[in-house]
Amino acid sequence: MSDKKGRTEAEVVSEGRLVINDLTSEAHWDRRPTDQEQRWLAEIAELSPEPFVLNAQLRGDHEPTIEPILARDADGWRANRYIGEIRHKGRTLEIRPRLGIETITGWISTILNVQVLPHTAAHSSEASNVITQLLAALWRASVLTAGQHALPRAGAKVSSFGLSVHGRLDVAATARRRAAGYHGLVSTRVVRSYDNAPASAVVLADRYFDQRLAGDRWRGARLHDQIAMLRAATGARPKMPTLHEIRTARYSPITIKWRRAAELSWGILNEDPLGVAAADESTHGVLIDVAELWELFVLHCVGLATEQPVMHGTTEQVSGHLARSTVDPDRTIGKLYPDVFVGEDPIAALLDAKYKRLGGRRGVDREDLYQLHAYSSTFKAPIAALAYPSTSVELPTAERNSPWQTNDSTLSFLTLPTEKDRCVAKLTQWFGGH
Repeated sequence: MSDKKGRTEAEVVSEGRLVINDLTSEAHWDRRPTDQEQRWLAEIAELSPEPFVLNAQLRGDHEPTIEPILARDADGWRANRYIGEIRHKGRTLEIRPRLGIETITGWISTILNVQVLPHTAAHSSEASNVITQLLAALWRASVLTAGQHALPRAGAKVSSFGLSVHGRLDVAATARRRAAGYHGLVSTRVVRSYDNAPASAVVLADRYFDQRLAGDRWRGARLHDQIAMLRAATGARPKMPTLHEIRTARYSPITIKWRRAAELSWGILNEDPLGVAAADESTHGVLIDVAELWELFVLHCVGLATEQPVMHGTTEQVSGHLARSTVDPDRTIGKLYPDVFVGEDPIAALLDAKYKRLGGRRGVDREDLYQLHAYSSTFKAPIAALAYPSTSVELPTAERNSPWQTNDSTLSFLTLPTEKDRCVAKLTQWFGGH
């Protein structure tokens, strides 16, 4: 099939989609963007990624780092710290993980201690879009984490009328009915059910992915059983809940994680990032902050590599300042947030995760070097390191010559394996060498 200009359908589709890898410059893309696409990419670079990022259930309460979706340097355009898909003015930009989907899903598994890519789905998922698989993995992680201890059962108050009491006697309601000439008693009881707003959102999101993923084994056995129980209560096509209903539902300390799973489900269903028509002129998208995943992966591996206390430094509770006013000691400038602290009173080590490559023409970026020195000096950490994902068997020059000595600290530049056990082993070796 061809259009009026004689182009095949495949050619028309390819013009509407540009597929690139994260942190890969335009010079190394599979094809160079046309002039029209260059203008379109400039518009995407002006978009805030915040409405499209779906990392909330992994992040916890700390504030995310916001960077542009795209940036331009001497080599042209390149994607920054996000992977995913942005559909803007009828065209689609797909940003794939340069380290592969298995690596990213492995990080999510490590962070949440759940298996987010079922072994039974490893082969059947090949026919599915990479971004669909990543989004499904993030959603699976959220639901599996929420359901580790309980399903989202909520209580609803039910009133009964009759000659016997079912639950608790409602004295006021009984008195009103007696005054109106009715006999009998009014009683109330709490009936607990899975038919509620959070469960409905999760069931609908499951249906959403089931229509887009190849095969029927993408959930894995545990998630399959959980969804079956929820679907039995809500029905296969429950009414779409509002975000207000999800947030105001009653949660116990055991079921509170279902709120985040339901909010993620609602966001996926509301935005419908995978179902927007290609001709839609509006902007839709879904992004995963892969740099934040790397940070949390490093944090968890550090926790397994040392017996000392490990804290996540990217919070308001753990921060320092580059300088303090001598006139007014309460005034500071340059707030510092290292990603990982090891030890407390005093701090034994600190690490900052960098998702970028270590090496190349510039080696360690000057701003990263100054940042690490500022961290180690401010927090008086005897050892400090920048942690990069390993992408080559050969060690970069900055790592081969590590550690580096300053007046106060010993600095290292580490490329860590992207697989959990090997990453923990290398960190254990690094801690043992100091």
